[in-house]
Amino acid sequence: MPLLHRKAFVRQKPPEDLRPEEEVFLCKITHEIFRTYSEFFERTILCNSLVWSCALTGRAGLTYLEAVESERRAQQNLQNFPSALVVPLLQLVAASSHCRLTELCEDIYCYVKERFFVGETVDEGDAIIISDSDDDNSSSAMKSPTAQVNKKKKLLSPSVFKYKVRMIKDEDGTPFIVKAIQIRRKSTLSRERLKLFLKHHCEPKNGTIIVKYHLSEHTFSNVFPDEPPNFPFRSPSKGERRLKKEKEDLQEAKRREKEDKERMKEEQRKRFEEEKQKRKEEKERQKLEKEKEREKLKEEKKKYAERLKLWNKPRDDMECEDLKDLPSPVPVTTRLPAELFGDALMVLEFLRAFGEVFDLKDEFPDGVSLVLEEALVGSDPEGPLCELLFFFLSAIFQALDEEQEEVTKDQAELTEALDDDSDVTRSAMSAVASLAAAWPQLHCSLKRLDLDSCTLTEILRLHILACGANAKFRFQKQGGFTLMDDPCVELRLTEPTLLKRLSCTAVYDL
Repeated sequence: MPLLHRKAFVRQKPPEDLRPEEEVFLCKITHEIFRTYSEFFERTILCNSLVWSCALTGRAGLTYLEAVESERRAQQNLQNFPSALVVPLLQLVAASSHCRLTELCEDIYCYVKERFFVGETVDEGDAIIISDSDDDNSSSAMKSPTAQVNKKKKLLSPSVFKYKVRMIKDEDGTPFIVKAIQIRRKSTLSRERLKLFLKHHCEPKNGTIIVKYHLSEHTFSNVFPDEPPNFPFRSPSKGERRLKKEKEDLQEAKRREKEDKERMKEEQRKRFEEEKQKRKEEKERQKLEKEKEREKLKEEKKKYAERLKLWNKPRDDMECEDLKDLPSPVPVTTRLPAELFGDALMVLEFLRAFGEVFDLKDEFPDGVSLVLEEALVGSDPEGPLCELLFFFLSAIFQALDEEQEEVTKDQAELTEALDDDSDVTRSAMSAVASLAAAWPQLHCSLKRLDLDSCTLTEILRLHILACGANAKFRFQKQGGFTLMDDPCVELRLTEPTLLKRLSCTAVYDL
């Protein structure tokens, strides 16, 4: 069981008066049940806090689940500990007089890491085992050059020992002798495993670490022919005694601090209950205030609805209470005549709305406001008027090409809905447009002609004359669009002299 604050943790037992149908809160981590959510929440927070430690390894700063997992791994490690090493290690502990577990673990590990004991499984190409010999009167299953002749108190080097071994698979096989350098321990013996083993089987007593069990029937010579090692005794120094005293003082301070925390916790619990009661009373008071506020708001909404109804009644503008003076107009300084200012604004609005469709930013990255004014008042053949007309004609020719593809595709479906000769003017305009549109078909498309400042006037004139040639297609496919709805046709009707002047005068001189 994990330790809580270095002390044993005891699970809370279910209440004795618990009813079968009663609903409770289950803490799945510790398998405890609680009647109140606050207790369940506190236990969950406690289990997830880093205040737990492993009872076997002593590792601290863990959560409850981490401590349980650490104990499980440590228990599995102890179960897998080589059984042949248990007695020799405990004999070495009994022959020592260490005060600190770390020093004891280090001395024993350095002694046994290159020595092998009776019954231990080792490797020598194939798995073999050290066993007692039935033909030898010696109690040891190992031989050394001097261990059987002279018993010396001085420890022998691990490399001079020879071991009598036999194959594990061959129970009746003949034992044979191998040198220490020819074999190695099959199981891994590390300092961590050894320390865990010593923690489990030893305990401190009178300042010395001793074995928990009685080993009177076992002697070290039963498992190894050499004399038991005489580990040096390390008595606690003044510094260690001071550290021990400081540790005791620290533990006492922690105990007092814990008592103070518990007392403060109890006081906080009482204050929490008081605050909880106050919050409850405050909540009831706020509830009453909200109800009053709701009634007040309801009454105000009713009055507002009445005022709004009265305010929405038709009345003269001069009787309105929120009248304001019109802002002072700001005069516009421009070189355009006053009668053309509205038309110029209409062109600017068109370009602002549909400029992205025709990639206006690529042609005029700085805008067209100043360009339009200069184009309308200037007469430079290479000036802004030329650029604007280039832009508009290119966009119109592109749209006409798309329309011509649709006309060719749907030519068979067109009816004679517009063949009405009752209107002489319309018939004449249609004939002129058809005749002018036939010229590009016979010679060269207007879009393919070189468009520059010299050819601009003639191309513009031909385009105005050819407008209205696809009246049938537009009437059926574009929502009843008639010949007279075309802006260029309207221009030919309202300004006939302008078209005549274009045949002999540049557009910049109009």
